[in-house]
Amino acid sequence: MNTLETITQYLKSPHPDEDGEDRGTKKLPGLSENEIEAFERECGCIFTTDVKELLRDCGGLEEGPMEIIDFKGEMVDYLGFGKNRIKEIAPDGFGNFWFYWLPHVSEELGPIFYYQHEGPMLFYQSDSLRDFISECIRFMTPPYDSLIDDLHEFRIKRIQDLNDDLTPTALYEVDSKTESFISSLQDDVFVYDFRNSKVGDGVDLQKFDVVEMHPDLPILAVRKRKTLFQRLFQKN
Repeated sequence: MNTLETITQYLKSPHPDEDGEDRGTKKLPGLSENEIEAFERECGCIFTTDVKELLRDCGGLEEGPMEIIDFKGEMVDYLGFGKNRIKEIAPDGFGNFWFYWLPHVSEELGPIFYYQHEGPMLFYQSDSLRDFISECIRFMTPPYDSLIDDLHEFRIKRIQDLNDDLTPTALYEVDSKTESFISSLQDDVFVYDFRNSKVGDGVDLQKFDVVEMHPDLPILAVRKRKTLFQRLFQKN
């Protein structure tokens, strides 16, 4: 069953929420061919047949687990990523949101990441839009268990364990796609690479500043933020 079939089947017989109330979930209007082509250019790939079929019929969902899920998304600028890097697709209503990370987007519209403003923190959520929607449907179906809720409520990985995967540049194993990027960084920089992440993996930036981002890959270079004492009394 593809994503459009999954959505259509659920909406034929939707479940009430945990309080027994009707959610009123419905589809957003689909995208035109020109809009789909423009979306593909933004992402730098040609979407699969299933993704195009979905987008033609359904542009997203409203009144679901989140107030709105916009499959095309909207460009935003957070953490200095730049306005052409982050496409927000689903806010949670509390200053957090799920997003695509451009240009690291596949023909299946993924992976999908989660931004948590308290930290701030970045997490890996889903490999594709299909997986994300599948978890959204689970979130609306008794017993209402979902990896989306598990991630949102920090059940998958403890916050204090998030930065265990930060790697000093000197220890980072480069490949042909990262060698130039890593060689440009200073010795006091750490690297977080999301390419092989699992659901719940992430980085807590409470005590770090983002100093650089890989131009094509979901890789952050960060540096420990100086304390007030260091800023006042130590030389740069």
